[in-house]
Amino acid sequence: MKQFKIVLLIIGTIIGAGFVSGKEISSFFSIFGYYSFIFILPIFFLLYYFINKLLLIGINKKINNVDDLNLIIFKKNNKIIKIFTFISFIILSSTMISAINTSFNIRPYSLLHFATILIIIIISCIAIYKDLHFIKNMCTIIVPFILFLMIIVCLINLNSPSNVLLSNIILLPYNVITYVCRNIFLSYFVVAKSSYGLNKHQCKQISFATALILCLIMTVVIFTELCNINIINSNMPLLDLSKTSSVLYAVYLIVLQFAIFTTLISTLLTLKTFFNFKSKLLNAIIPTIICACLSFISFNYFVVYLYPVIGILGFYLIYYLMSSNLSFQDSNQDIHKASQKTQNNSRSHN
Repeated sequence: MKQFKIVLLIIGTIIGAGFVSGKEISSFFSIFGYYSFIFILPIFFLLYYFINKLLLIGINKKINNVDDLNLIIFKKNNKIIKIFTFISFIILSSTMISAINTSFNIRPYSLLHFATILIIIIISCIAIYKDLHFIKNMCTIIVPFILFLMIIVCLINLNSPSNVLLSNIILLPYNVITYVCRNIFLSYFVVAKSSYGLNKHQCKQISFATALILCLIMTVVIFTELCNINIINSNMPLLDLSKTSSVLYAVYLIVLQFAIFTTLISTLLTLKTFFNFKSKLLNAIIPTIICACLSFISFNYFVVYLYPVIGILGFYLIYYLMSSNLSFQDSNQDIHKASQKTQNNSRSHN
């Protein structure tokens, strides 16, 4: 049961507005037609490898913050990495908040817009205040329903597929690498933190199940989008396909919000570890308010202009994970020193 919960937690961290709406899959893969299916197996192995690597990092030590994890992975306490990571997770969290308002077509700076932001702040603060246990329990309930509904929408829209090619095939390998890098970076802290106390065999089971489920869902969505090529360029392809029934559309719209919310809480949990206020509640409130304020920037602007920033650090993270031999003795000493320094700073402030 513990492994099952962690699998759903990781999936819930990765699948956001882009994945559940079908836009992410259409933009990265479906536009290449049947060629997309060739790269599903490499994606599976890449996801399995990197998720397992992160789980192994966390099994013998309790990862409490991003600094500790970065010290293990990058083998150095670098301020540039810390700043880069901080900015990236602010972008990710702000994008998720912006996506909620965009999916409901709420007019920017309207009274409803401000009210929605306030509600998101309150719910998010409660969730991240309770830390990883809350999001893990939430994903256990919500994620299976999200995936089930995605499959239902796909199945009722199956017909004869078309081998459409809307982009240069040379870009497909690049898209695969970018896709894996971004999603591993999005979830790397939550994955490492969630594995404390597991054994190596359990880590392999979790990695295999997570990669398999994600790749199977991706395959079904790609096939469905190729059966309905008129929606490939839509902002939210699967949401458009759910319009065959008004009830299904309403349910899918709600499920989309839950998918956004699971990703939002995961990114905010990571972001929270950068703050060291004496009050635990303040550590939850401050990052949430910062991201809520930045969410007034349009959703499209985040995706087009700011997501490449995340991709850069994603590549950097993947490179170090591949070269890491998981020898943590030196890193453990550095982590102890860093933690001791933080405690001393706290005492001096007090």
